[in-house]
Formats: sequence, C-alpha cells, structure tokens
Amino acid sequence: MSGRDDDQILRSIRLFREALEQTQRLFVESGRIAEGSYGWMAGDDATPGTEDMASQMNDLHQGFVMKVFAESIPGANSRALQQRQLGRVLLEHIWGTPVMGAQLHEAIDWLIGTAEDLEWYNVVRPFLEIPSLRDAWGEVETMAMRLANLIVVVDGGEDDADRARVKRVQAGLAEAEATARRSFQEPVSVDRPDGRRPVIDHQADIDHARDAITWLRGEAKRLREGAETTSSVTRETSNRPTPTVIGGSPSPTARPDQRASSAEESAAEPVDERTPEEKLADARSKLDRLIGLDAIKNQIQTLSNFLRMEKHREEAGLPTTRPSLHMAFVGNPGTGKTTVARIVADIYGALGVLSKGHLVETDRSGLVAEYAGQTGPKTNQKIDEALDGVLFIDEAYTLIDESGQDQYGREAVQTLLKRMEDQRDRLVVILAGYPQEMTKMIRSNPGLSSRVGTTMHFDDYDPEALCRIFELIAKKAEYELPSPTRQRLLRGFTHLYFNRDRHFGNGRTSRNSFERSVRRLANRIASAPQITRELLVTMRPEDIAVPDLTDEQLTALTVPERMVRVLCSHCDAPQVMPDDRMGSSIKCEACHESFDANWGSPVIDTNFASSPSSSLAE
Repeated sequence: MSGRDDDQILRSIRLFREALEQTQRLFVESGRIAEGSYGWMAGDDATPGTEDMASQMNDLHQGFVMKVFAESIPGANSRALQQRQLGRVLLEHIWGTPVMGAQLHEAIDWLIGTAEDLEWYNVVRPFLEIPSLRDAWGEVETMAMRLANLIVVVDGGEDDADRARVKRVQAGLAEAEATARRSFQEPVSVDRPDGRRPVIDHQADIDHARDAITWLRGEAKRLREGAETTSSVTRETSNRPTPTVIGGSPSPTARPDQRASSAEESAAEPVDERTPEEKLADARSKLDRLIGLDAIKNQIQTLSNFLRMEKHREEAGLPTTRPSLHMAFVGNPGTGKTTVARIVADIYGALGVLSKGHLVETDRSGLVAEYAGQTGPKTNQKIDEALDGVLFIDEAYTLIDESGQDQYGREAVQTLLKRMEDQRDRLVVILAGYPQEMTKMIRSNPGLSSRVGTTMHFDDYDPEALCRIFELIAKKAEYELPSPTRQRLLRGFTHLYFNRDRHFGNGRTSRNSFERSVRRLANRIASAPQITRELLVTMRPEDIAVPDLTDEQLTALTVPERMVRVLCSHCDAPQVMPDDRMGSSIKCEACHESFDANWGSPVIDTNFASSPSSSLAE
C-alpha cells in the first residue's frame, strides 16, 4: 500500500463524512415519506411515547452504514491505519461522540462484529417492502457503492481484493432485492386476455407495507431500549444504544402474520404541530416542486381557492355550496397520479375539508373478495380505513366488466357509490387509470358520472420533463451532469418519447435510467487508482443508460447536430441554441441578461418526428 499525505487523508475523511450525512438524510426523508403515506396504519393500537418513522429510519441507517463498512474492509489483522480513521468517523457519526486512543481499536472490532450479524435484507427492508419508498432503491444502492469505494481506496491503492469487496457489497444488495421479489410475488388480480400488462395488486403492497412498518417500529424500539451489547466499548464511549438486530428480525420469507408478530408494539403517529396555514403552504410547495403537470396544478389551485372561499363564507354566516369532491385521475403509468393524490389529501386536510387528510391506496384486489357475500364487507372495510381522508383506487375500470358478468365487481361499485353519497362529508374517492378505459367506465355508469365532479388528465412527460426528473433525482444524490451528458440524455429520451405507446413509463423511465446510469458509473470508477469527489459526483456521457436503447443507438442519436428551444428565466423570451450547450450560461437575445440554460425542448426536424427510428440508422 502506498502512503498518502495528510491532506489526502483529510480529503478522504471529508468525503466519507459527507456520504454518511447524505445517507442519513436519505433514510430520514424516506421515513417522513412513509409516514405521510402509511401513518394511518398505526390506528388505535399505537403506543404513546414512541418515535415517528423518520426517527426509526434514522436508527436503521446506522445499521446500514455499519454493514457497508464491515463488508468493505479487509480482515482485522490487515486493516490499514486510514481505514481505522474512517471507522472512527463512522463511530462518531453513530454515537455522536469521538472515540480515541485505545478505545478506538476495541470499538472498531465491536462495530465489525455487530455488523457481521446484520443481514443486508434487514438494513434495507423498508425500501423493498414499502411501496412509496421503492423508488429510492437506486439511491440506496448509490450510497452503498459510494461508501464502499471510499473505504477500499482510502489506503492509497486498490487491488483485486479491494474490488472484490466492493462487488460483495453490490451482490449483497442485489440478493436482498431478489429476495424481496421472490418473497412478495403475488398472483395477478385481474386476467388480461388482451395481452396488456397485469394489474398491480395494491392490497398486497399495503399488506407488505404494514408488515414492514410494524417490523420497523419493533426494531427501532429494540435499537433504543434493548440493543446494548456485552462489549464494554459501548458503555464507555456512549450512552446511546447501538444498532443490532441479533435475534430480532424475522425471516423475510416468513408469512406476513409471522413477520408482523415479531414486533411487540406499534409506534404512535407523530403529533403534527403545524398550523393549517403551514400545512396548506407545505402541500402547495410540494405541488409546485413537481415537474410539469401545469394543467393539474392550475385545477388543484382553483379547487383549493374555491374551498377556502366557501370556508370563509361559512364563518361569515353566508350560504355555501358543497360540490362533489370525488375525482377521476386519467393518464398513463408514471405520470404522477398517486403523488398528486397524496398532495390533494394534504390540501383537504389543511383546509379542514377532511379531518385527517390521509391517503389510502387500493385497487380491485383490495375491494373484491373471492367468494359470494364477502365483497360488500371487504369494500366497506377499505372505505372505513379511508374515512376522513382520501381513497385512491388505481385501475378502477377493472371493477366494471363490459359483459356485465362480473357480479363481484358490480357489488363493489354499488357499495362504493352508496358510501360516496352517504358519507361525502367524510370521504373523497379518486378513481385512477388509463384514459380510454376510465372515460368509458364513468360514461357507462350514471351513478359514477353524477358523483365524480372533477376529471384531471395527466399527460405523458415530454423529453425535457423526463430530463428534469432525471436531474431532480441526480441532484438529490449529489450528482452533476455536464453538457455532453445532458445532450446524450435528451437525445435518448426524445427517441423514447416519439416511439412511446400507452404503456410508456414516463417518470419511472427517468428513474430507471438514473439507477442504471449510477451502476455504470460505479463500474467505471471501480478501477480508478484514486477516488476523488469529482469522480464520485460526475456522470459522464458513457455512464448514461436509457431503457430500450443500446450504447450504439445512443451514440448514433448524438451524431447529428440538433437544437433546443429554451426560455429566458428573466423575461421568458424563447430562443434556440445547440443542445450540446445545455447546462451552461447563455445571454438572452431579448433582455441581454445571462441565465442558466439547463434543459430545452428539442427542435425536431420532420424526418426525426415522423420516423425517429430512422435516425438510428444514419
């Protein structure tokens, strides 16, 4: 191993500390997202005094970084001084207090011994089982690989053994993901003879989320109250309990009831101390941060303004009107329907229209039973969960069979219609699905058409929006996109957009592209002699992967010169520029002010627009 000067070691420690803090933010923010989506699962059995999901995920992130550290360093006898220094940084991050001198060696031995008993599946389980966190799985992999790369090269060199340890971390995460897929594979809830993609079983998703949240609460309780090891190091260096799941976590392949029973008590829902005005401002801020969806934002803003006015009229003793608040969200997959539904629930809660303002997601499988006489009670049970909040029914059109032979689906719809009318002051129902099927469903059922007061159309994301979603995810993970990278990404998404069908992934396409690109970046820098911050944060063009396109096709797409249309951030004046300048500052031709032209709308020539695939042959 070659030596390194103090400046280099300090730089490695700084990068490692930054990666630890970023990992912590990822877990804590994910806990807040899970709380917003599934906090209603706490129900009436919650135990007062326990912490919220953000705090529980904070505890879990400690186990995660410990596991990465233990898997990335050599054996105890061959650990380098520099790696022990990173261990000191990690212990300080976990315990909040420095560990120095003779205690450091013992503390690192304890850390590694404890981490070896952790299973990869357990330290990442919420990201695999809770639907609203699955989209962050790529970020979890990113942080694991970033930490592992920093650890193996901190001693100044990298050999085959170092690269093997990084691959071991990668393989552990891949196995955890594969285990989740094997364990939670559910039967298709609705037959699709027309060959379309199967309906996602949201009830199974909810069951898995419930199990994972129950497990997380029980595990966090053990981390805080019962996880002190026999090592004297933990008692001497910190009073804070340290992460361990020894003997605590159930097998991921166990039945849901077995996994749920492993946690003795549930945690209480956190008390939201925000004022209604603050809640409304937060909800609107979330809506404004969404990429695109301008028409949807305007509709929601108009509706919330109307409801707020009606509230003021009621307070002033004036007559009020209460329109039907039930909605239909129509659009292709990945267009943000579920995300917007959560924000709508938040807005209704902030305005006092709904006392809780929570969101309950389901689909046909959560409403329709297998046997006669069970569908009504099952539908009512799901509606009861959503009372004082929003019931979001995905692919709702599967409840109605054109042939009229589906008596179970018809029973669910009739039950739903009655509750939508009888408890319209306590329940908002959002029906979601493909545009054609949803339009046909609502028009064919007078009861639905009279109760669904608003229909919101979610358009497919255009190439520029897809790129902005990619960049939003990348910025959150602290990645940078140089101009050539932006050009390659926009060209790829433009091709996909013009060749899309009704199953186009939209926002999911951007996320899938980001996750694949991060893996390619990790493979590229694995053989780098020295890991720098620039290497860790810069995505080069060769790192970019776009679904359904090979590297050769992407390269072919970038060959001809093309232009993009950008808007000045000062005066909104449009102008055209080469797409290889995206990400740079340009001067507006109208107001002469400089602005950052991060992305633009592609100016497509006739040949490219009419036959995008032809450009691949040029």
